[in-house]
Amino acid sequence: MRALLYLWRHPRRTGFLIFNLLVVGALFAWALFTNSMVDAGIGGLPNLMLGYTGMALAIVALVAGWIAWAAMVTSRHAHPPAPPRTGG
Repeated sequence: MRALLYLWRHPRRTGFLIFNLLVVGALFAWALFTNSMVDAGIGGLPNLMLGYTGMALAIVALVAGWIAWAAMVTSRHAHPPAPPRTGG
């Protein structure tokens, strides 16, 4: 329950987690689908190439998402909070 409340309070983290799960799920689904295409012979080649192109784009999207996430996190933590002002 605590984990769900934590994710609910941080929608960007939740969205990033869901994005990663979807991409990895799509890659596994394509791997299972490709496994059965071996028997299709030369006729299945266009579908196979289209699928590999889609997998490559999914991996690029995953890597780009991680790079964007890292850039956002490092930019936030690069600027320490200002020290409290003292009277005077």
